[in-house]
Amino acid sequence: MGNTAKLKARLLREAVDHNVAVIDGRLPRQLRRSTRLLAVWGPRAAVVLLALALVGGWRLAVAQSSGDHQQQAVGEPASQVPVTEEPTTKSFSKPQHLALSALGLGVRRVVIDAGHGGTSLGTSGVKGLHEKDVTIDIAERLRKRLTAEGIAVLMTREGDKEVSLQDRSDMANHGHGDIFLSIHVNSLIPKDARGIETYYLGTSEAPAVEALAAAENRDSGYSLADMRTLVDKIYMDARKDESKRLAESVQRALLRDLRRVNPAIEDRGVKTAPFVVLVGTGMPAILAEVSCLSNDEEAELLSGSGYRQSIADALFDGVHAYLREGTPGGRKETVHGS
Repeated sequence: MGNTAKLKARLLREAVDHNVAVIDGRLPRQLRRSTRLLAVWGPRAAVVLLALALVGGWRLAVAQSSGDHQQQAVGEPASQVPVTEEPTTKSFSKPQHLALSALGLGVRRVVIDAGHGGTSLGTSGVKGLHEKDVTIDIAERLRKRLTAEGIAVLMTREGDKEVSLQDRSDMANHGHGDIFLSIHVNSLIPKDARGIETYYLGTSEAPAVEALAAAENRDSGYSLADMRTLVDKIYMDARKDESKRLAESVQRALLRDLRRVNPAIEDRGVKTAPFVVLVGTGMPAILAEVSCLSNDEEAELLSGSGYRQSIADALFDGVHAYLREGTPGGRKETVHGS
């Protein structure tokens, strides 16, 4: 009797170890020791082991079934739950950072920021054309296109008015803007250089970009070193990703549309830079250099209303494409009026 009791206890422990090993995906200890066990106890041990394993397996199945019923009680009724086979192994994808597009949020208001204004002339062309005049004209044309589509627009400046960079960001935030588009005209060296480039917030080690950011940030009260610190502290991955996606959409549209009227225009790419006007915004934000006023040929084009309208139409196409592709799977983004 003593040996039989010890055998039962031992076999019970090994049956439990067997079930635990199966659940954990390990090789059961019994398989490694079965030869020695059978040699000692013979067929009787095999029968008892099989019986205990079946009992253990039945209890595990009952426990899993009970757990499934508990989960089902919280969710849908049994008649609405499809019967599917559970996979023998499960895999888990790596954690992904948040993208605003995954939230399926609608865009209610677009903030249009016409660069410079008042005593801030911006860059100037050979014929005395100032950047501030070009940007406000393009901004007004873009506003008409967006409002005609039922999209609410907030302008950071009206007419030839001087507005600080901080005030532009504050207006965008307090006005509950959903995306922010700052319009500028470039000045490049050498003078025959031309092209389009679109920026979103970030640091840059390119000397030309640093110089451009320094010029645009001249009256902000911040240094470039301050900008890097601010970028690191406040810029969330989700907003950065959406800003990049918006910048890419606008850049594509500008190149595609403007090459129809200005075939020589160059693609200067989508870049990051520490622009103050982008730092303070609490939404996806970009700055587009829509043409080059230091280039004589493009300055001539910018002096005419036709080319400015083409730029406004291209910006509209870029924003519209961004909204249309804003939800996962390419579904159309919901656009709400004010």
